[in-house]
Amino acid sequence: MNTQTINAEAAQWIERRDCDDWNDADQTELNAWLEQSPAHRATFWRLEAAWKDTNRLTAFKPSLRPQREGKPIASRTVFKSIAAVMLVAACGVGAAAYMLQPDWKTYSTTVGGREILTLGDGTKIELNTDSAVRVAQGAHSRRVWLDKGEAYFDVTHDAQRPFTVTVGEHQITDLGTKFVIRRETQALKVSVLDGRVQLEEKNGDTAPTVLTKGDIVVATATKLTRSRAPAKEIETGLGWRNGVLVFDDRTLADVADEFNRYNTRKLIITGNAAQTRIAGTFRADNIDAFANTAHRVLGLRVERRGQEILISH
Repeated sequence: MNTQTINAEAAQWIERRDCDDWNDADQTELNAWLEQSPAHRATFWRLEAAWKDTNRLTAFKPSLRPQREGKPIASRTVFKSIAAVMLVAACGVGAAAYMLQPDWKTYSTTVGGREILTLGDGTKIELNTDSAVRVAQGAHSRRVWLDKGEAYFDVTHDAQRPFTVTVGEHQITDLGTKFVIRRETQALKVSVLDGRVQLEEKNGDTAPTVLTKGDIVVATATKLTRSRAPAKEIETGLGWRNGVLVFDDRTLADVADEFNRYNTRKLIITGNAAQTRIAGTFRADNIDAFANTAHRVLGLRVERRGQEILISH
């Protein structure tokens, strides 16, 4: 599908949503269209941002036209004009076509890698191993998409420019805070070190949840589990920011899963050894040192086979 067609479809979706009767079935259909490709999402968000900015500008001008269901009759015409301009850009007008391109930047780390991003407003984002984010900063908002992995956020609060992080079907909004988000295949984990954040589903089916210092939330497709922990305990789990992994009475199976996130060589725990418990601080990139500790301290058998290290009783 070419750019012109995608722009036309995105414009139609926004027009339907904002100008016609909109129901749950329509929202489901829109969600399916957005999930079809990154190009759909990028174009929709760009058009949506332009539409919102236009509403902000026209809000200062008194309307001389009659109203229909609380919306100016002129709104449909205004939107079509905006969509037309953006479609012309897609057809080849150089400067305007450039404006249609996604204004985010993508950052990623490899297995075992880490990276610290400092945004123009002073906000810091620290990426953990094998992670990827997209960052977009505009005049009215700051948006991040955590596409995979884990990231720590130290946000410079600005009430006029909300800072939001989108993870799958969830959105986290900064209310002045430091927090960490970990995205896994079937779950999302948010831990708050300071301040507050708001967690909500993008479809708005449930009420937003406000999290404060010490809150930990694990969200899946079907439920949301909330717990609390001392901030110091949460910080301990961020040892990766200094290149270390800290374990406090964890099973060897759990420890292996963590180490395997940071290394291309993998720990394989077999038999009853998986339930052996351990505590300590280890370099995330030194899998051999951990295996040697398991052998010397725990008396476990260690066998190296190529890219795998087998640990057993």
